[in-house]
Amino acid sequence: MNQPEELSNEFEQELTRAMRGVDPAEGFADRVMARAQAAVPVRAKVIWIPRRIRMWAGGAIAATLLAGVFFGEEAHLRHQREQAAQQQFELAMRITDRTLEHVQQQLSDAGVRFGH
Repeated sequence: MNQPEELSNEFEQELTRAMRGVDPAEGFADRVMARAQAAVPVRAKVIWIPRRIRMWAGGAIAATLLAGVFFGEEAHLRHQREQAAQQQFELAMRITDRTLEHVQQQLSDAGVRFGH
């Protein structure tokens, strides 16, 4: 037998011992039932907030939401403008490259040599 199997068997035996049924102490159920019946019901803790503060908090939340929408829209528009500018720049570079290639070809056809 190799070590992993021995460890596995030992673990399973220990787990089996730990999980065996155990009878409760004498009178356990009676004590639990008596305590459950005698317990005072727990009431939920209610926090009372003055109306002025609730109104102020509601206004603050609404203002925060409006600011978020406004700044989110601004960021979206800025991103769109940046994309449009990038596209325009790329188009301008392609046009410039083609124009330079065309001029170089015309100069080459005219017999003008370049400094390569």
